Amino acid sequence: MGCSKTNDSATEVKSIADDLYSVMLEDRIDLKMKFGLPINNFPDMDYETARLKVEQAKTFIQKIDAVDREKVNHTDDLTLSMMRQYLQTMVDGLPHYWNGFSITPYMFGWQGRSMQQVFLTYQFKSVDDLEPYLVLMDEYADQLDQQLEKLKGQDDREIRLPKPELPLVLGLLDQYKSGMNATFIPMEDRLSLFDDNAQDNFISSISERLSNEILPSLQELIDFINSDYKMRMPDDVGAYQYPGGEDYYNYMIEYHTNSGLTAKEIHEIGLKRVEELYEEMAQIRGKLGFEKGQLAFHDKIMNDPYFIAKTPADVEKRYMDYMEKIEPHISTLFTSNPKAPYGVKRLDQALEGAMTFGYYQVPTSDNEIGQYRYNGSDLKNRPMLWSGPLIYHELAPGHHYQINLNMENESIHKIRKDIRLYNASITEGWGNYAAFLAEEIGMLDKPLDQYGWVVFQMFFYNRLVLDTGMNALGWSLDDARKFMRKHTFATEAEIQTETLRYSVDMPGQALAYALGMDRLVLVRNNMKDQLGDQFDIRDFHDAVLKEGAMPLNILEDHIQWFNKNKQGK
Repeated sequence: MGCSKTNDSATEVKSIADDLYSVMLEDRIDLKMKFGLPINNFPDMDYETARLKVEQAKTFIQKIDAVDREKVNHTDDLTLSMMRQYLQTMVDGLPHYWNGFSITPYMFGWQGRSMQQVFLTYQFKSVDDLEPYLVLMDEYADQLDQQLEKLKGQDDREIRLPKPELPLVLGLLDQYKSGMNATFIPMEDRLSLFDDNAQDNFISSISERLSNEILPSLQELIDFINSDYKMRMPDDVGAYQYPGGEDYYNYMIEYHTNSGLTAKEIHEIGLKRVEELYEEMAQIRGKLGFEKGQLAFHDKIMNDPYFIAKTPADVEKRYMDYMEKIEPHISTLFTSNPKAPYGVKRLDQALEGAMTFGYYQVPTSDNEIGQYRYNGSDLKNRPMLWSGPLIYHELAPGHHYQINLNMENESIHKIRKDIRLYNASITEGWGNYAAFLAEEIGMLDKPLDQYGWVVFQMFFYNRLVLDTGMNALGWSLDDARKFMRKHTFATEAEIQTETLRYSVDMPGQALAYALGMDRLVLVRNNMKDQLGDQFDIRDFHDAVLKEGAMPLNILEDHIQWFNKNKQGK
């Protein structure tokens, strides 16, 4: 009887997870492309759609709350907790709908690239594929109209883009405008299945939609921003200045970090760590016999051939040398390795101008290797001082380990593999923890590697100060940029874009990197204190990775469950 009830509960959990997965898949262009599913529309972003999604989320929460948690196994219990927290966060976010800007480079830039990719990779297998393509063009025009409606709705509520963001937004929209033909008009070889008449009619229909729908919608958006709206834009940046801005920023802190910390508390953590790291940098320079100060030392590094790669091949060798150094130690840190191999590869050169750094690219059916895609342009201005911590963050034991152990795990529901029921504090926090771990076991033992590690950390703790300073504590953009110039190795271009990212595009998101690492180290230390002689660092890594990525507050509960089981053996 007990076993039957347990099986019934497992079936109930799976049913809820299956249903929620299906609902959420509808809005995920990237997953539909990944699985080869048809894309018939783009997700709406208007307020009414957001409200309806919240009502749907409340229904799912009721179903989750009706499950008897005493009758489900630990993995299913985690799935329920993650789904519920994700849905509750969605519900809590509705009152802040108007405070978030969706037209900015990080937000609309990502969404726009996803939609463009749909058109650029669209498969024309039969005549039946032509009309759906045109319908998607209508959907694209509708997306532009919804962006305009949100801007107007925000304007009515005295929530307007700050003036410093204007060149970036207009630059993004102009970029889309100039690339319209390349995005929407397929090359001839993609239409080779159709006769000349069908091709001509199809291209004519595309051109008509471009001229009559998409370009006018885009131009209307540009014209509105350039209208008297521009005169009403505030000079200052930061969430605090808008109606409801303080509550919105508090929500975004929790949305991205699950930390329970206030902006002021995070700011103080950042100031303390920045001061400590600043002193560490000075001490290392002293050990190296360099007494002329930080700026002079950084200038020296920028002119040191050792830190300036001459070719992309040099970049790749430097990264892989660090990987070879840590590989013999992996078995002492982890009981499981991902099946997918890892490597490094240069970004597509067309993307390099728009990306400050690179990113981790997950394995696909076309390429089984998980790769760090690095920016190989302008190498003379890309010193490799922190290449060690960076590659440990991105590959082993960082993102490559976390992502692929999650994807290869057959014991968890697909909703925990494909849908992000967690935030950057665990993903980027793990990446930074991986670099911390590498330093801890001696992978960055040379003085200049140590300096690079401190510089790497400084970049992330600097974010705690600037993000909270600009969004909650009244810091000006100029204040933030001066602070960043003094304390980081960032270039002027990076300082310009990063400070706007924190204060306009994605308030709170940049807090996740440092806070996530700190939380993981704290959880590990607590586990060590609790288990004493029973503590094995491989157990901690198993506990963090083997159940897949999860919000850090849920991870802490999971670690407690793990510890109790360990002590009971």
